[in-house]
Amino acid sequence: SSPRKAVEIWTTTCILTNFGKQCRHNFENSNKQQPVVTLINPANPNLSGPNAFPYFPRGGPQPKVQPNRHAHHIMGYVSQWGGMDVGSGMLFSAESIDGLLHQLGGLRFRAECNLVPPHPWAHAYLNQQRPKSAANNDRSTNDAMEVSNIVNSPNPKTKCPVGTAVSTPAVGGEIQSHYDQIIHTVPPFYNYPPSMTEKLKRLLGVEIGENEEELHQLSKELLRSCYRQSFHVAFGSNNNDQSFSLLNNPITSFFGMGNYRHNNQQARHSQRISVPLLGAGCRDFPKDVALEVAALESASWLLSESKEEVHATEAELVVAFGLLESEDAEALANSIEEIIQLRDAATTD
Repeated sequence: SSPRKAVEIWTTTCILTNFGKQCRHNFENSNKQQPVVTLINPANPNLSGPNAFPYFPRGGPQPKVQPNRHAHHIMGYVSQWGGMDVGSGMLFSAESIDGLLHQLGGLRFRAECNLVPPHPWAHAYLNQQRPKSAANNDRSTNDAMEVSNIVNSPNPKTKCPVGTAVSTPAVGGEIQSHYDQIIHTVPPFYNYPPSMTEKLKRLLGVEIGENEEELHQLSKELLRSCYRQSFHVAFGSNNNDQSFSLLNNPITSFFGMGNYRHNNQQARHSQRISVPLLGAGCRDFPKDVALEVAALESASWLLSESKEEVHATEAELVVAFGLLESEDAEALANSIEEIIQLRDAATTD
């Protein structure tokens, strides 16, 4: 039978601790099966969390080494990353979803992340973020060259390259009380996407140059890939357009019907994945760009189907965005509705 597909848009104070299994109330006291609840986690390529750093710069690039705790006689870590300016454009690890996830998960969750094997796409990347040029950097030329050499070292053991997604169980600490599964995906830094390679061009199916405008286009393409790969890991491959219906509920929801290809045991059940606005936090995407990509990819998933049917009855597949600001939620809902209406008009012409 064909499951119902839906995109929901909510506001929440914390997508990790106040959004996951707490939102399964629609399935309680009914004959419907409880869905598998999954969180999409904006991770780093090694799945190590940001906790190796006491704080890190919003928008990147990632620092080359962990700061020395003796860097300043009073402020400790501060001076190596900008002296007393640490509060400007810096984030503590618990301010990110990935950082809070690793803190709550503890050693058991980190052990699961350590077990993830190298990704088959790892060979396609020269690096996971391009370095700052010496001309745009406060460091000395030698220091900038050292950063460039480190960043430009291909790592075939990368667990989750930028634009890809992998999954781990939601284990350890408080995590399992909120989610059943974690899908890790790595958005690019908006201003420092990976250096383009021929293999990466083929994987993304794009031809992009090296000027600033094209670099931002590369960042957008990689962010779109984050959504596509995450949905693929969660639900399976969906490629073909399909019909849909739009229902008005108290929660902004968009519904479609279709089949999907399951690629794990959980795919036979109803599933609900919690999605933050990828790229809009640590990776420093402009809010309008992050919303545009989220709308395009969620609408594309909703309007797609694959060739195989699921075997569960009354299965529901839900993509649930959990956003901090009501203005962002409204903008995302309007964008998705506009895309759906345009697609519907195109199919009826």
